[in-house]
Amino acid sequence: MRALKLALLILALVPTVWLRRPAPRDTAVRPLALVDLMSALLRTGLLPTTGAPELVGIWQLSGGLPDSGTLSGLTQSDGEMVAVGDRGAILRFARPDQPGVAAIRMGKLIDLDWRKHPHPTDAEAVVVEPETGDLLVSYEDAPAILRFSADLANRTRIPVPAFAAWPDNQGAEAMARLTDGRTLVIAEGYAKWLDRTLHEGLIFSGVPQAGAVPVRFKLRMPAGYRPCELAQMPDGRMLVLGRSFSLVGFRSVIAVFTPEAVQAGATISPQVLAQIDDPRISENYEGMTVTREPDGSQAIWLISDSNQMVWAQRTLLLKLRLKP
Repeated sequence: MRALKLALLILALVPTVWLRRPAPRDTAVRPLALVDLMSALLRTGLLPTTGAPELVGIWQLSGGLPDSGTLSGLTQSDGEMVAVGDRGAILRFARPDQPGVAAIRMGKLIDLDWRKHPHPTDAEAVVVEPETGDLLVSYEDAPAILRFSADLANRTRIPVPAFAAWPDNQGAEAMARLTDGRTLVIAEGYAKWLDRTLHEGLIFSGVPQAGAVPVRFKLRMPAGYRPCELAQMPDGRMLVLGRSFSLVGFRSVIAVFTPEAVQAGATISPQVLAQIDDPRISENYEGMTVTREPDGSQAIWLISDSNQMVWAQRTLLLKLRLKP
């Protein structure tokens, strides 16, 4: 992630590749809001295509401070969406596709200056422990998972020695808790030097505990994409979100595999379900969760990380619908 941010910064300094005009300087903290962008897309008469899922909603997070846009993990808890960010931030918000105003609340997982303290702050994935409501958060720059109580008042560090073998800026990027009780964690970095598609994954038999020894598997991503989120669909299938970055910007894929394929020593090659490369909706998507809709369809929700570069990137919330 740090390498990506450095590349983005270098790219942003080259005048010929500016994609958006810098926003006027505004030091006032404005209220957070999710602004509907779908209406403008519908007026064009030509919606972006994403593959099997249909684009049915897109919103942009506006207002707040830069920290509110550095979102890398997305899940659900008590009927709300929960997103965690790179600077210790946590955002809770109501689904914006429901009637009424989508209330947004911003808090802190780590309420300290991230530049000056030893605690990890670069949160990459979050899952909710269903029995307790606790949040399990993986960090790209720490050999541990942090467990937060539902009210965030208590924090427990769960050492994961296996993380120490992963590069600091390419560590535990994707995590999911399966309905069968297992917890999966996947590294952003490559599992082999000469293979730019394989990524190492860990399988915990339950909620990760100190001293637990996970078994390993490998995930083969589509060429050019790194895994950045996992989510299990209501029908049981697993989704992996992949991200690619180049001089033309970001591209994303969503690929699908079965949880039964996740076994010790296995190499999983998921099938691509969706691609996001239309520049109107392309962004640095890092968070993903799935909901069951009233009509029986399933909706895939994606959230993007603006990397605090609000003058060049956006924090977008995307809703894709899979027909029943």
